[in-house]
Amino acid sequence: MPHHQVDGHAIYYELSGRGEKTLVLFNGITMSTVAWTFMLPVLEAHYRLLRLDFLGQGESSKPPQAFYPLETQADMALAVLDALEIETCYLVGLSYGGMVAQHFARRHQARIEKLLLAATLTWSDSVNAAMCDSWIAAHDAGGFDLGYQISIPWLFSSRFLAAQAAMLPELKRIASLADWPSVVRLLAGVKLHDARTWLDTLQRPTHIIVGTEDRLTPRYQAELLRERITGATLALLPGAGHVLHLEAPEAFCRAVTGFCPP
Repeated sequence: MPHHQVDGHAIYYELSGRGEKTLVLFNGITMSTVAWTFMLPVLEAHYRLLRLDFLGQGESSKPPQAFYPLETQADMALAVLDALEIETCYLVGLSYGGMVAQHFARRHQARIEKLLLAATLTWSDSVNAAMCDSWIAAHDAGGFDLGYQISIPWLFSSRFLAAQAAMLPELKRIASLADWPSVVRLLAGVKLHDARTWLDTLQRPTHIIVGTEDRLTPRYQAELLRERITGATLALLPGAGHVLHLEAPEAFCRAVTGFCPP
C-alpha cells in the first residue's frame, strides 16, 4: 500500500484512473479512501484520480497530539502532490475535506485549477461546536453505539432513512472502523475553523454543492461560501442529506464532471 512520509508521518494515498486531468478527493471526517467506492467508476473513467487519508484517518498515521490542524492537513496533502509530481489539479473536498480544501486553496492556490466544495462549513459556529461536543459526550457515556445513534439524523436525509434502512447496519460497521481518539482530534481541528475573513482571497473558479436536507453543514453555510468567494456558484441537491457520496453519488459525479472538464 503506497504511503508518503511527511514530517515523520505516513500519509496513505491511492492513484487510479486514466484521464489526462488530475482530480484530488479530500475525505470527510470519518471517511477513508474506500468511502468513495460508489463514485469511482465514473470518476476513474474521466480523470487521473488521487485519494488520500489525512492524518488521523484510514491507513495514515495517527499521532497522539491534542488536535490535527486543518492547515497541517493541507500542507501534508501538498507534499503528496509534490511527491507524485502533480503540478495542478481539480480539488474536490467533502465536509471535513471541504474545510481542508479551503485552507489548501488559501496556502497553495497556484496548484488548483478548479475547486469544488461539497457539504462543508465556512466556519465552525456555536451550533457546530455544540454538535461536536454532543457526539463526544454520547460516545463517552454510551460508547460507539450511542455515539452513532445520535449522529444518524445529522448525517442522513429522511428519504434515505426511509428507503435505505437496510444499509444502516453495514454503514454502522464501517463507521466503527474509524479510530475514535483520532476522530476526537479531527473534531477539535474543525472547531477552530473560521475562513470568513480570508475567503475573498481565493481566486480560483469555485463551485459549491449542498443537499437541501443537510442538517450538519446547512445551506446557510454554503451560501456564505458563495458570498465570500469571488465568482463562486452554488447548486442545491434536492432531498439529499450530508453524506452525498452515499446518498447522491450520481448527482455528485455530475457536479464534478460538469464543473471540471476531463
